[in-house]
Amino acid sequence: MKKFIAIFALGALVVTGAFAELTLGISGAQYYQEDANGNLPSLQQAWKDFQEGNGVYYGGFAEILGRHWGLGLAFNYDPEAGSYEYYDGLYANFMSYDVNLYLSYHLFGGAAFLDPFVEAGFGITAFDYQNKDELNNDPLVAPYIDDDDPLYASAYTTVGLGLGLNLKPIGVFFKANWCKESRNLVKGKRDSDYYDPNKAGEEYYIDQWFVMPFRWTFGAKLILF
Repeated sequence: MKKFIAIFALGALVVTGAFAELTLGISGAQYYQEDANGNLPSLQQAWKDFQEGNGVYYGGFAEILGRHWGLGLAFNYDPEAGSYEYYDGLYANFMSYDVNLYLSYHLFGGAAFLDPFVEAGFGITAFDYQNKDELNNDPLVAPYIDDDDPLYASAYTTVGLGLGLNLKPIGVFFKANWCKESRNLVKGKRDSDYYDPNKAGEEYYIDQWFVMPFRWTFGAKLILF
């Protein structure tokens, strides 16, 4: 995630002169696969799932907007991805999350009342501990807990399209994204207190997490300036 933030910050600095507005927002993302007939869920079905809270990853995003182009960074996660009891009274709680960086093109402008747009980008979907700080305080468990890297992670590329309605400074939108797992594996680095001292500090490939091929997202945003 640090790499995503660094890329976003660098991109923001490069294009600040050409971009006029910053938006911050909240969003709910839902992930799907094709059904037995090869069909993906409709917007109506996705909206129903969203209203019922079925499989929703909650989160937020920031996007720098120009007249037509936008640069965004989004994060969504499911905080209830299960738990595991190490021993009496000590539980590892898990979460699944998705972070993605994207470039968007808004046909009428990102702050226009009617805002159809397309986007392309890349991201990482991962599975990790939710309570790392607590686990790292236990001397028996801490050597097996990586401070920075997730348990499982996969990179992906994405393209999408969507539609927004803006009544400045408030806007709402929905979008559909097609996601494809990247061949590039995600790397991590062993902590200095790793349980095997001979491997401490070395780079390694993180075990892969599954990438769902389709995503619906519903959100609301605040156009700051």
